[in-house]
Amino acid sequence: MDGQGGHSPVEDGRPAPLRVLALGAHPDDLELGCGATLAKLAQQGAVIRALVFTRGHVGGSTAHDRSAETPAGLAALGVEDVVQHDFADTRLHQSLNAIIAAIEEAVADFQPGRVYTMFNADRHQDHRTLYEASAVACRRVPQILGYETPSSYPNFLPTVFEPIAPFLERKVAALKLHQSQEHRLYMDEEKVRAAAHFRGAQVDLGPSEGFIPYKMVM
Repeated sequence: MDGQGGHSPVEDGRPAPLRVLALGAHPDDLELGCGATLAKLAQQGAVIRALVFTRGHVGGSTAHDRSAETPAGLAALGVEDVVQHDFADTRLHQSLNAIIAAIEEAVADFQPGRVYTMFNADRHQDHRTLYEASAVACRRVPQILGYETPSSYPNFLPTVFEPIAPFLERKVAALKLHQSQEHRLYMDEEKVRAAAHFRGAQVDLGPSEGFIPYKMVM
């Protein structure tokens, strides 16, 4: 899925760059789920805005500031437009309407042609809430793709795949900037590479990231 879908207007006889809105519940969600894809799209000239909805206070040690890890990790992928919200970590369900409103505001302002969001059957309650909010707030966006994180295993069954071989090392490097999470088994770089190779092997490709399309207007 090489990136120029959605309903992009035409500028000077050429399609305008794809506008991508990437949504994550916590610091590192986007890097884990679609980090290499975002790096690929950024290099292709896509305009990307990332919204992260918590500062990850519950899931990290006090020795590291996860709020600082968020822009650093995304910048390593080429994503500089980052909005960091401060909703209650692990309790996003209590703020569903406010999160819908925040995403609706971003959609109205940014006018994305594609949204990357979280998996609707993820076992983490914040991830499910963010999917529910984005399904409402992004209802007029032509392309909505759900990405996987370790808490979506083993139930994530992608049918859309993005080849990411030239960008896998950038994903690994971005994840290393999340030092508060280095103790997590799924952050081990060999496991990150293995997951990418597994998704690629499903469709006879090299390293890939997989997605579930909730809406895909071509």
